[in-house]
Amino acid sequence: MTDFTPVPIESHRIADDEVGKPALFGTVLSGQPLEIHRDLYQGDHGRFKSGIWQCTPGTVAMKDWPYEEFCVLLSGRVIITPQGGTPREYKAGDALVLPMGFTGTWEIIETVRKYFAVQKRQSLLRQAKARATGWLRSRRPGAGKTGAGQAGGAQPGTAF
Repeated sequence: MTDFTPVPIESHRIADDEVGKPALFGTVLSGQPLEIHRDLYQGDHGRFKSGIWQCTPGTVAMKDWPYEEFCVLLSGRVIITPQGGTPREYKAGDALVLPMGFTGTWEIIETVRKYFAVQKRQSLLRQAKARATGWLRSRRPGAGKTGAGQAGGAQPGTAF
């Protein structure tokens, strides 16, 4: 049975004196960044995760980031530089989206702690199934007609 209870994502899930393991989210270019992460929620058959993450100072190169990621920095400072782009500093209180495919560097100036929510790429099989289902729905009699109060075929209960 599915549990629909909200899951709190709390910063104290990482103790202030906890020591992490060598950073694995990219290639370390400088320093010795240590990271800790707690996946506190997982959904969509493991495709979506949310939790808390922390990393100590250092510079890490990332290539073709495999997630869409939304994060809110709780503490610390980081300079994120997309490949061929302009560096931008983020600090506690800032929120950002790291797009799938991101390539660039994270220069962690002060230990960063953040809330995160990531979504993985769909498998090719899942993409094909979704396209086939959409195509089949569009072929049904009456498909494409919108009901009262529905804009552009939006389904009731659909957030986006």
